[in-house]
Amino acid sequence: MKKVILSGAIFFCAFSFAQTGSDRDSNGCIGSAGYTYSKIKENCVRVFEQEIKMTQIDQKNSSASMAAIIFSDNKRKAEVLLSGENIILKKKCKKDIWKKGKYILTPTETGYKLEKDNIAIYQ
Repeated sequence: MKKVILSGAIFFCAFSFAQTGSDRDSNGCIGSAGYTYSKIKENCVRVFEQEIKMTQIDQKNSSASMAAIIFSDNKRKAEVLLSGENIILKKKCKKDIWKKGKYILTPTETGYKLEKDNIAIYQ
């Protein structure tokens, strides 16, 4: 009987149970709770809780459908929170246009539009 209890205890202890919040990234953000790190806010944020959100225009090739924008206090920088990637764009002129490489963020009548290689990907 002791052997059965002992072997059961060893078997039970051999399994590692994942705890909620045990998937923190290098910035301490819990991915399973929807958190990602914002360089502009210097804190963990959730995309779906942000004030400015965009939806993906063509959802055929991706499961990610939402992005968010966080502006710096002076609006010279815009951080776009995408699935697995955050992009910091810089304001390039007096107009509200932010750019970085192949990405361009512009205001629209209803919000904002993000283009990649001159193709609108989020709005």
